[in-house]
Amino acid sequence: MDDEETLEKVLVFLEPFGPDLKNGLSNHAPMACEALLTMGKKDSIFPWLERYGNQFIEKKKPRNKIYGGDWKTFLGIPDTYPEWEIFFNTELEGGSWQNTLSEWAVKLAPGICADATHGVIRTGHAVRSLSRKETKRKKRELASGLAVWASAYLELPTSFDSLLGLQPEDAIQKVDFIPEESKNFSGTIVSSLQVLGEYENFAPVIGYLNVSDEPEEIISGLSEVFSRVVLNNVEDTLSAIVFIHSVTSVSALRSILPFLNEYEKKSVLRYSWQSGAALFSTFGKRSDLKLPEKSENESRQEMIERAIEHGDEHAIKFTEVCLKEYEYNPSPAYYAAARLVRKYLEPLPQ
Repeated sequence: MDDEETLEKVLVFLEPFGPDLKNGLSNHAPMACEALLTMGKKDSIFPWLERYGNQFIEKKKPRNKIYGGDWKTFLGIPDTYPEWEIFFNTELEGGSWQNTLSEWAVKLAPGICADATHGVIRTGHAVRSLSRKETKRKKRELASGLAVWASAYLELPTSFDSLLGLQPEDAIQKVDFIPEESKNFSGTIVSSLQVLGEYENFAPVIGYLNVSDEPEEIISGLSEVFSRVVLNNVEDTLSAIVFIHSVTSVSALRSILPFLNEYEKKSVLRYSWQSGAALFSTFGKRSDLKLPEKSENESRQEMIERAIEHGDEHAIKFTEVCLKEYEYNPSPAYYAAARLVRKYLEPLPQ
């Protein structure tokens, strides 16, 4: 069985299950399996699924139908995931997946922090897989990623009055932390992000970033800065999960941006930066983003093997992203961040 046949088998197995788990977290299985495949570890996929799979929940039945003219009224309503999945499957059956992606990535970009960025991340994994080989099952996984993005859609406070054009390492220094007395974490990352609507200093953040450079360079700059955020702000399991997503969400754009025009790329990059900055503003504590003075020696293969042994879905996905980003920009921040989060994430039982 080759790599793509393995992934097809995985997607068939996962088809009955929805985007959430019994433990209240998002279902990372499609993303983690695609990451394992990308790292050349297809033989680890089904053993990992056996460790992970006791939390799956079957998909709910749709109660309504989304039509082309009324889609905006269904945005950001989590219970509409089944309706959105059907809607996007219909869209993908009627045209090319590339056109559907380019249309909806732009429409959904202002809500890129949806489900703590899981929508854009899952979409990115699906697109990378489709770019290797197109199949009907993979198109259905793309529909699922877009459905997560649309059903959990959440816009952050946005003002374009301050177009500063800063590089990522300078832009992040201008992001204010939410005062402790204003924070409101009620069990989900999204619950904390919603507080930003009451904090007027955040709205201009979207304009701080320079988007005139090549998109690939911007992604490298953002992924490195947010990896440094990981290194200097992770202190427990929650903060590890939070700040991992600021890196993995922007890296997901490497798969998506090639299907957008130049203006659309700039827009999506702005919203992705805004989303990562929102996580930093609501959960961050330290703006000094220095690198560690000493770096442990750990090879690429050792990183992969230790992530698989650890088993946490975030550890696997984050390791794959850090290794990928290192190939574009060999900063020690990536390896150091991947090692650090393994210390704070809870290992998956054997």
